[in-house]
Amino acid sequence: MSDRTARASIWTVGSKLVSKAIDLVTLLCLARMLGPSDFGLVAMAMTSVLITEAIFELPVGAALVRLPDITKDMFDTALTLGILRAIFISALLCLLAYPLALFYQEPKLTALVCVLSLAPVLRGLRSPRMILFTKRLDFRPDFVMDLTAKLTSLIVAAGAAWMTGSYWAIAAGTIAGPALTVSMSYAYSPLRPHLTLKELHRFAQMIGWNMVSQVLQSLNWQLEKLLLPRFVDLASFGHYSVANDITGVPFQAIVQPLFRPFLVAFAHMGTTEKLGEAYLKASSAIVLLVAPVLLLISILSDVVVDVLLGPSWTNTAYLLRYLPLIAILALPTIPIPSLAMTVNRMHFVTIKNMSDLASKAVLVIVLGYVAGMQGIVVAQALAATISLIVSMLIIKSMIGLSLMRQCKELTRHFLPMFLMGLFIIPAVYIRNYDLGFVRFTSLACLMAAMSIIAYLAGIVLTFKMTNARRPAEYDLLVRLFKHKFRPAV
Repeated sequence: MSDRTARASIWTVGSKLVSKAIDLVTLLCLARMLGPSDFGLVAMAMTSVLITEAIFELPVGAALVRLPDITKDMFDTALTLGILRAIFISALLCLLAYPLALFYQEPKLTALVCVLSLAPVLRGLRSPRMILFTKRLDFRPDFVMDLTAKLTSLIVAAGAAWMTGSYWAIAAGTIAGPALTVSMSYAYSPLRPHLTLKELHRFAQMIGWNMVSQVLQSLNWQLEKLLLPRFVDLASFGHYSVANDITGVPFQAIVQPLFRPFLVAFAHMGTTEKLGEAYLKASSAIVLLVAPVLLLISILSDVVVDVLLGPSWTNTAYLLRYLPLIAILALPTIPIPSLAMTVNRMHFVTIKNMSDLASKAVLVIVLGYVAGMQGIVVAQALAATISLIVSMLIIKSMIGLSLMRQCKELTRHFLPMFLMGLFIIPAVYIRNYDLGFVRFTSLACLMAAMSIIAYLAGIVLTFKMTNARRPAEYDLLVRLFKHKFRPAV
């Protein structure tokens, strides 16, 4: 099961890595042709769209994965739920468009929100029969679909930006990708539409808890974006939005695609003890893959802004230095939703999201009002720390994994990240010296390379000092670079 999960994870992560690389190219192209205010306006509109989409996300795929045999009526029920969701989301966003424009005092939002509402509608209309590939841990169709959709979005957005120089280019690219994905899903997994809710009871329990959880999680996810436009101007919000998007690339490219392989893997664990070990293994794999990427983004924040975004984005470097460091705190407990679905205890995810939202709301409102952008950054750091502690307590209650065992796993990652993080300090100060563009970029890249070496050395040192059995990181790296996985990588 570890081998099969690793193979499936490589396909899903590989797919997202390629698609997010294309997203990054799209972002960089648009950043050169559009300004921070354009990005701020679209980010303002997308915040409401993403929150609405997340709130009404229906985990029909996860429900189907748990069923041993899937009938035609189950697929039809899943498709019917998707269509009803799409109609509801589109109508709700169109109704909210004008009030949102009044709230943010930005008239352009009305039409923009209405057009962008098409994106979540299209994403929810994929063929439910695609879940058959997931059950076989075969994610190659997803790879092809993501790659094709992202290339289409790049071409449409870049072409529209070049011709119009308008923020509508971002909206056009946002809609083009999902439209193509829906068409391709039915080419891979044909399904003749037949509207019915005959098998609704198969989804009812998971959808019920998931709805409550999604409301809290989506508000928690986008809370600072909801409130920040009230504290700062549109250009500053654009800087924050782009820095947040770049920070989110490792999560979207590596973490999100692991949800389905982990869900399938956890479902095959027969005992609570095996579930605990599987959770720790999954947690270690996420930290190993994502933490060094986030640290690299922090170390190279000035280079990313100067080289890739351009001089109009200078203020983004400050945010890009600290947001990735804060994001590291969320890595160890990423597999909690997959684990909760496996043991059918989604109420624990709801409790976690309630705690996260309460702490974050208070901190963001108070510190954002007092200190603006800097206050938002501090609020996120404090909220992430509280979330990590609460998550560890939830894991203990859910599967009986002791706090001592969880802390021991966390400390094993501390030394490698600390050694790598040391290079952030000189990266901050070399910006104060006038080295010239070439010398500055070369020195920053040299520090990044040395930080990676320090991270790998820290993993080896930790293993030697603890005299532990072979760590999960070693197994993961071996599987990643085995000959039979090279095409996937």
